[in-house]
Parts: sequence; structure tokens; C-alpha cells
Amino acid sequence: MELRSIRRNSVWAALILWPLLTISFPDNARAQAEGTAATHCQEMLRAFDRSPLSVTIETEDHGLGESTAVRIDWKSEKGADKDGWIICYFLPRHSEADAWQIQQLDTSRYGTMSRYDMQQLYKLEHLEDLIPEDTAPKAPPTPEAKALYFLQQGINAISLGCVYALIALGFTLVYGITRAINFAFGEVYMMGAYFILLTNAAMLYVLGQTGTGVLLLVFCFGLVVSAAYGWAMERTVFRPLRNAPSTVPLIAAIGLSIILKESVRLLQGAKTRYLLVDQLQSWPLVTGHGFDLYLNQGHAMVGGATIVILALLWWVSMRTRFGRHQRACAQDPRMAKLLGVDVDRTIAITFMIGGTLAGAAGIFAGAQYGVINFHMGTLMGFKALTAALLGGIGSLTGAVIGGLLIALTETLTSALVGAAWKDIAVFIVLVLVLLLRPGGLMATLRSRTADERV
Repeated sequence: MELRSIRRNSVWAALILWPLLTISFPDNARAQAEGTAATHCQEMLRAFDRSPLSVTIETEDHGLGESTAVRIDWKSEKGADKDGWIICYFLPRHSEADAWQIQQLDTSRYGTMSRYDMQQLYKLEHLEDLIPEDTAPKAPPTPEAKALYFLQQGINAISLGCVYALIALGFTLVYGITRAINFAFGEVYMMGAYFILLTNAAMLYVLGQTGTGVLLLVFCFGLVVSAAYGWAMERTVFRPLRNAPSTVPLIAAIGLSIILKESVRLLQGAKTRYLLVDQLQSWPLVTGHGFDLYLNQGHAMVGGATIVILALLWWVSMRTRFGRHQRACAQDPRMAKLLGVDVDRTIAITFMIGGTLAGAAGIFAGAQYGVINFHMGTLMGFKALTAALLGGIGSLTGAVIGGLLIALTETLTSALVGAAWKDIAVFIVLVLVLLLRPGGLMATLRSRTADERV
């Protein structure tokens, strides 16, 4: 997560430091021809620990024409959990006057860093030198500040929970009418995020700016594209396998998910991309009490949209002809067909609604959080399915409750224990709920007899 933050802020760091860097490049090039590999590797150590208690350096140098490696281990004054190591790999030098050039950096904190990553890390390290250090003693947080902090986490949880709920609703709708789980909805979520990324870039290129009206147009068009994905999945994969054993469409859905994910990786690349939507500003709710409470326009957007979508789904399900057909197909598709219901059409529209919900969640997440990559839908899909199972898959209300519960578990775990534990906490909650209440919180699942499973 820290490495992603470094990449996200690198553009701003480059703009701020550009005059300084252009002036210092010549001197820096001359300096690299001097010194040793160990001294240059020690310069990178400042980015990880500015005041280590002790440092151990090991150098592996095979002479000119061969690569050189330097390993630095350090003990931190902040505790053993902050200790670490880095290994600097240098390009071969062919004469003593050649500069030392780091080709790769392995770290205990960030993993392997490329030359581009090291450049951004170097820029941010020098940018921190320009910011005066705040040495004033900090007062302990007041109870009011702690309450505001957890209230902010609650707002964040509601926003994230709405994203989970939208995908979980897609799982619930499709499972309720076909008894099949479409894992590919997670990838439709990912493709929704890529859709707003690419269309936003295209609008900036064509129009020079993106206003609120343009964003709404992009959002509506994205819903149409997501619905088309849902229809195509049902028509090409799930309809031919509708009468197959339950494990067959499940495996097919996993394969479809891998196809979509790898297609995006090959077409868009594996690099994580970042999106900044200028129109999404923050409103201060409470300030001056030790912690400032904010409501982001993205929070309001996804929360309001989720409420509207839930109201529309309830109205469609309970007050329209299609809703009656949908409930009839969910209860007994053969009898529904005998009564004149177009079962194929009803199921296809249900898949379209599920794809629309997953795509809308991806668009909201892309605009709100701004971190987009080809594998973002896999874990998100599993968590949304977990939300549907927690609430009771087949229940619209249960999907929303499960999504909010999962998001609340994530945010509180990140705030109290650490972000590294949030996924573990989510699935621990799932196991506990299913052990105590196997049908989910709304108890929609039931055990089937042997003849029903044939």
C-alpha cells in the first residue's frame, strides 16, 4: 500500500522538484563516478530509516565487467518490527571511472523495486528534506477526537459497504433464479473501473476537461456496457449449461472470470493505474475538535445511488410484471414456462441487471478510490460473494446487510489492528456466521433432499 502511495504522488513530486533536479543532475552524475557501491546503497537507506541504531553492510564485488551486490541490514530505534534490509544490485562497470548505477533494489518492506520505482523514491526522499520536521510535542487525542475518528471510519465503511452490496445484489439475483454463482461479476466490476478510467482520459483528450454532466453521461453509458456483458455471459455460457450439474456452470464461471481478467491484462497491461476525478470534493462536517470529520462527494454519490437502486429493485420485484415472472422462475421454472412465462428472457434480463450492478460498483470504486488494476475484481468478487452468503444469498436485504457488515469489519480491523489483517478478519466473520447460522443472517438457504439434488 505504501509503494502504491509513492507511485500515486510521484507526478506531484516530479513537478515540484523539476527545477531542483535539472540543476543537480550534472553534479549528481559526477558524484556517482566516485565513492563505492556501499556508499551509494547507503543513500537509499534513508528512504527506509533515517536514524537506524546499527547498520551491517555486506558487499559482493567480482571486479570490473561483473555485477555488484550490496546488502544492508539495520536495527531501528522504533522497535524490532521496523528492522529491515535492502539489497542493491549494480550494473557492471568496465572502468574505474564508470558511474555506479543501481539496476534493482530488493527490500524487506516493499519487495523488488524497479529503476522507475527507485527514481520516484529518490525524488520523494529529497522532497521530504524540503519539509520542516514538526518537533512540537503532540497532545494525546481527546475522547471527542477518538469518537470523530471512529465516526469517520463508519462513513468510510458505509461507502465501501455500498460497493460490496451492489456486487452482492448481482450474485443474489442470479443465484435466486438459476441456483448458479457467477464469479465473473467480480471481473465485470473491474471492467467498470477500467471503463471510467479510459473514458475519463478520452474526454480529457477531446474536451480538455470533464464536467459533472460528462461524468453522468459516462456513468450511464458504462451501465449499458455492463448490462451487455451480463447478457453475453448468460447467452454464451450459462444458458447452454442451465440443465447441467451444478458444478459445471460453477467451473465455467471461474473460467470466464479468468478469460476476462487475462484479456484486460494483455490489452491494458499489468501496471496499476490511478484516476483522479477533480469533481469529487470533500465537505467538512466537524472541524476544530482534534480530528476533522469529512464527507466526500464520492461517499454521497455511492450511498445515494445504492438507495435508489435498492428502491428500484424492490419496485421491479414487487410491483411489475417482470418481477412476478422473476419470482415464478425462481420458484419453479418448469411450471412458469407452462404458464406462459418466457423463462429464457427473464433469466437473461436478470443477468443484465446483475452485470449492471457490478459495473456500477466498479465505476463508483474507480472514481472514489482511484486505484485500478486488472486483478482488482478477483478479491472484490470473493468479498461480495461473502457478503451475499453472510446476509443469506437470495435475499436482497441480506446482500446489503452483508456488504455493510463486511465493510465495517474491514475498516475497524484496519483502524484497530492494521490493514494487513482486514481480509483475515472478513473471512473469520464469514466462518463464524455460517457456523452459527448456516442459512445466513436472513436464513434463506435450506438443505435439499437427495431427490432435489438429482
